[in-house]
Amino acid sequence: METKVTHTPHADRHLIRSFVEDFYTTVRKDVSIGPIFDDAIGDHWDTHFEILTDFWMTVLYGVPAYKGNPFLVHTKLERLQDSHFDIWLSIFEPSAHKCLTPTLAAKAIEKAGRIAASLRQGLFFRPAAS
Repeated sequence: METKVTHTPHADRHLIRSFVEDFYTTVRKDVSIGPIFDDAIGDHWDTHFEILTDFWMTVLYGVPAYKGNPFLVHTKLERLQDSHFDIWLSIFEPSAHKCLTPTLAAKAIEKAGRIAASLRQGLFFRPAAS
């Protein structure tokens, strides 16, 4: 009899939490975006990692864990610029490949690109007046 290996939500959560920590460790070292995150989060990184783990569990697995509003959170980051999303994505992809399975990394990268595009449009798109 063949045994089928399945993922449990707990195991997946551990994987996503490890990815989040790896990714944001690199983000915090970036001279352009690191200070923005450090200023906003202060000494509450562990709490933020839990929130982000909930977010990515919801995005990647459809688990109804995240209850926040990413757009609202990002509107409060006064120093955030459109170009910062390129930096964020350039850090995201290698971290996803390093920490996640190839299939999950591809899904995360695709979702991150869509999320970044959506946030960019909402935060920075200002159509020219006619």
